[in-house]
Amino acid sequence: MSERKVVKGSGINTVEVNAAREIHMRTVRARIPSNVVRDEMSQRDFKRPVSAVKNGVRHVCNNPNNPACSHCGSMIVPSPAATLPLEDFPSMSINEWTMSTKKRPILNSQELEQWEKHELRGLTLPEMIFGNSFVRIENTKYGWSLQFNALDALKLVNLADSGIRVSYSKKWMDSKQKRQSQKVSSSNEFEMDDSSLQIAHHYDWTYTTRYKGTERCQNEKYRLKRDDTGSLPLDKLARPDHILFYDDMILFEDELADNGISILNVKIRVMNERLLLLSRFFLRVDDVLARVMDTRVCVEFDENKVMREFKEMEGDYKSLLARHRLSHSHDPKAALRDSNWVAQHLPLVRREFETLVFD
Repeated sequence: MSERKVVKGSGINTVEVNAAREIHMRTVRARIPSNVVRDEMSQRDFKRPVSAVKNGVRHVCNNPNNPACSHCGSMIVPSPAATLPLEDFPSMSINEWTMSTKKRPILNSQELEQWEKHELRGLTLPEMIFGNSFVRIENTKYGWSLQFNALDALKLVNLADSGIRVSYSKKWMDSKQKRQSQKVSSSNEFEMDDSSLQIAHHYDWTYTTRYKGTERCQNEKYRLKRDDTGSLPLDKLARPDHILFYDDMILFEDELADNGISILNVKIRVMNERLLLLSRFFLRVDDVLARVMDTRVCVEFDENKVMREFKEMEGDYKSLLARHRLSHSHDPKAALRDSNWVAQHLPLVRREFETLVFD
């Protein structure tokens, strides 16, 4: 049997094409809220005008590449353009409010070097940073905006020892000290060199950030103001209102050298009368602790009112594990990987509430 010759040419690698398709489809799926019927999406009429405002519909798509709504012709469920690298910048407006998101790949080596040298000096960066991605809410009439991005979030990471140690750190330190002591006794030295026992990280290696978004305004009069007596309109947010715009993205993630996870994620959903944004920092250090920082932003379009609630929750890992075992029989560690379950069962450490009403 004669051997087949492989002809090398300038064609596109099939593996690369498949990888690009998978990246594109994952981004599309992240834009589909759970209550949207997929069959309905497949039947969407893409020929309807995306900028039409009719029959009382107020929302307008600002990106002509996004598909039109099968219900009213002007809503969008953002769908990225199939390009590599993935270019995606969907946007929509309701009254004077504009909601936009941008999804890009993780930072390349050149961008990482720039961040380490000029932006985040002294901080060793997480494993994955989506530094060119963001979620932005703007009021174009009053020149106010609130944006969520990775750079501003990482700037709030403490450049000092966090005091948190991995579960096996004590055993490791005891073993190290024992070996050092044996070295000293065998060499008849009087002082023990403990330089190898010093903490290597001079920053919070868990990347804990109490980031609540980057607020910008042209008039200092229009800034979010603290008012802990306020609360989110949970009754309105619980309504099964049709979702006009949805996005879900990760800003940064690190697996903490296989000792858990540290991740910052942002989700936004826009309805006809209001929007809800959730920015969640989730930390799990295996066998040590779990921590959740939730920032929820609600905007009432007709009232021109912004509400922001920040919650900090933290608890012991073993206590969470025991709580799960009392009520469930399946793998408890699977639940501890679910940030929603963890957030529901952690003690509340701190809560802050802010409001802003435009004239």
